[in-house]
Amino acid sequence: MNKLILAKSAGFCYGVRRAVERAEQSAEASIPYVMLGPVIHNSQVIEHLARMGVGCVEHLQEIPGETGAIIRSHGVGRPIYKELKERKIPIIDATCPNVSRIHKLAVDAEKRGRQVIVIGVPSHPEIVAVAAWCETPMVFERPEDIEEYITLHPELKKMPITILSQTTLTRSIWNSCVGILKKECTNCEIFDTICTATYIRQTESRKIAAQCDAMVVIGGTLPRGLSVGTPD
Repeated sequence: MNKLILAKSAGFCYGVRRAVERAEQSAEASIPYVMLGPVIHNSQVIEHLARMGVGCVEHLQEIPGETGAIIRSHGVGRPIYKELKERKIPIIDATCPNVSRIHKLAVDAEKRGRQVIVIGVPSHPEIVAVAAWCETPMVFERPEDIEEYITLHPELKKMPITILSQTTLTRSIWNSCVGILKKECTNCEIFDTICTATYIRQTESRKIAAQCDAMVVIGGTLPRGLSVGTPD
């Protein structure tokens, strides 16, 4: 090995670091807390938090009595917040501020009578949460999905639409999807909600890969069903 290049953007982004710190701090609270879904996509971090006494459950109904809930960095839907409040379960909200902004944009768009369209992976917890803040969301993962939908539902072309993105989406996918919607639809409102840290990491990764014979990515593996573009 003649040369080793370390990415300048290596490490946790602000939102992930903030979520992990909040989960770690919960271990010192006067009552126990559990994560409502893994706070980030990194099994080593989840194991670290478990050793600190911070467990993880997948469903709200699994939260034990007299136990608080940590909202994952990917956020949760409005119904979850409502039920947590009704059950008087203490909350530590570790939702990434960039994700919270998408929730607000989606709610505001629907209040103004617009159709919310989210570009992202439908099964990703961030997108599941965003959709749960909407009454009638549309989620598209690929440009081909949009083209197929418009062919079958040409009425979308005349609807007022607001386009949002998964924060960790690959920019090339976003650009392709937005290009189609701008061309086909007459009333588009576009919010580029891709996280800046994600874009920097993607750009630097491509640059380094072009200079190297081999590239090593250190981090948690992706949960089954999630696609590339979720680097946390």
